[in-house]
Amino acid sequence: MAKFEHDIKIDAPMDKVWAVLTNPGTWGLWFPNADTISGLARVEAGATFQYQQKGDSASARIVEVDSNRGLIKVVTSDDGKDVTHTFDLDRAGGFLGRGGDDTKVSYIREYQVPGGVLGEFVVGNNFFDETAVRRVLERLKKAVQG
Repeated sequence: MAKFEHDIKIDAPMDKVWAVLTNPGTWGLWFPNADTISGLARVEAGATFQYQQKGDSASARIVEVDSNRGLIKVVTSDDGKDVTHTFDLDRAGGFLGRGGDDTKVSYIREYQVPGGVLGEFVVGNNFFDETAVRRVLERLKKAVQG
């Protein structure tokens, strides 16, 4: 499995970041590979939606939402390729995460790679996916901080 992970510190309380992540109206601002989102009424496990990028449409489903952990997991399906997107929040400010107003957001993008271990090795340093993961977090940060 190819796995790309990055995290970012957002200058906002965890509740504010969570509010953006769970507001369907903001998903078009930050969701991976999406110019627009349609059909997403609520951010909850089992919800499905469509997203569009550069005129192409694809589907997605939310497979996990855990407000206690600050975790959302979404699987997108594009051209028969499923990609899992995991967003995980953690308090980042203050001493040992206490007393601060910053939030650390981790984003993991995973998908099956043909060719087993060799395929994973080749894809492991994929500049496109590394850049896409960072770009999603920057867009989320902008959506939260304004």
